[in-house]
Amino acid sequence: MNNTDREIEILTNATLLAGALLNADARRREGMLPKLKVLENEVKTTQLDVHKNLKRLVIMTVNAAIRYSSSGKQSDAKLARRNGNEVAKELGRLKRLAHRKEENRWP
Repeated sequence: MNNTDREIEILTNATLLAGALLNADARRREGMLPKLKVLENEVKTTQLDVHKNLKRLVIMTVNAAIRYSSSGKQSDAKLARRNGNEVAKELGRLKRLAHRKEENRWP
């Protein structure tokens, strides 16, 4: 696994954990919060210059999920879900782009 794949995995895991936190009950949410904060720091240290928009969306998703966990405001939950959907779209777009590049390679 190269460095880019590792960083994409970090971004994906942070987004998935943020989504899981939104659906968890209060007790489980408290247990997930430290893991999410660790992943937030890992996301901030990624060096994906090509995918700055994706990194920004993941950070916004994680921050909204953390705010929802502490405040319980539904507006934060909606924002986290909306940003999470944008992350999924961006990851799908990048995956399609990578497949197209592989198909166009000459042996």
